[in-house]
Amino acid sequence: MQEKEIENVKRAKLRQEKPAVYDKVIKIAERHQQGIATPIIDIAYNYACNLKCQHCSAARFQKKARKLTPADLKKLSDEADSLGLCQFNLSGGEPLIFKDLDEVIAALQPSKFHLSMSTNGHFMTQEMARHLKAIGLDKVKISMDDFDEKLHDSNRNSPGAYQKAVAAMMNARDAGLSVVVQTVVTHQNCKTDRTVQMAKFAQENDFTLDVMVARAIGAWEGKHEVLVDEEDAEFLWQVHQKYPALHRDTFPSYGMDKGCGCVDSTLHLTQFGDILPCVFIHIAIGNIFEESLADIIKRGQSIKCFQKYSRLCLSGEDREFINKYMTKFYGKQLPILWSEAFDEEDFVK
Repeated sequence: MQEKEIENVKRAKLRQEKPAVYDKVIKIAERHQQGIATPIIDIAYNYACNLKCQHCSAARFQKKARKLTPADLKKLSDEADSLGLCQFNLSGGEPLIFKDLDEVIAALQPSKFHLSMSTNGHFMTQEMARHLKAIGLDKVKISMDDFDEKLHDSNRNSPGAYQKAVAAMMNARDAGLSVVVQTVVTHQNCKTDRTVQMAKFAQENDFTLDVMVARAIGAWEGKHEVLVDEEDAEFLWQVHQKYPALHRDTFPSYGMDKGCGCVDSTLHLTQFGDILPCVFIHIAIGNIFEESLADIIKRGQSIKCFQKYSRLCLSGEDREFINKYMTKFYGKQLPILWSEAFDEEDFVK
């Protein structure tokens, strides 16, 4: 299928399964033109995980006394619904080991939101996949670090992780869940046949391949040599032309060219209530335990670099943004506050 056909199939599925959510989703383009934020909120409900992946930076986040509860998520989802938001992604850690997973999903009000989950797939059995679909999940995002099985297992520090991830994709698809293969590319591994083969694999199985470019954070903090360059970005675009299943969040989609989507199209919520402009920018623009979601979004939209269009991913490609802002949280407990990262001149007057 071509890109437009893929998008139409996804929209038709949503309209059939969650008409109330579909009614909000089709308004996103109009809201974008009006400058109204409609971010997908990625929620790191708990950092507990069964794996110890090389690139993980969860351990760097400062532990605080108050942590998210299902009641907090219910309040958040009520606020988000009142703002016309329509999508949540549940992450961690590893959501499939959360003891209160069903409670968490119920708190996010599946009838009002398109719900996805980021997982390593270890526990995505056929039974689990069917259960997740039954309680309102729409999509799973399963990590695949490399199309080379040995490299994936090595990065995950877990023999057999690759095969479990592939089995999880098939189990999720068979249960009626949409499947996204998530992968991170560096300058070193981007322009390889493995990237092309992963795109082909996704296309042939009716999956989406969500390509995230490397950021110089976590285990790669300060290692700017992993960042992709213009040739790498062009390579990904050309693979997308051949295999539309390969997607980047900076690519135009559904008739919109939003560029980097910090604040307007994506937000990240930590286990401790902090809201980040995206999962990779470890600068808190507010905390849901202290302020309303509306006020936090308003602050985010008042920061110049998040307000203007950028065809580059700010945290992974824009060297000026990386050097000026990302480096401010290097070596520190995460996240740092917005007041530590941005000066008065960084805000819209």
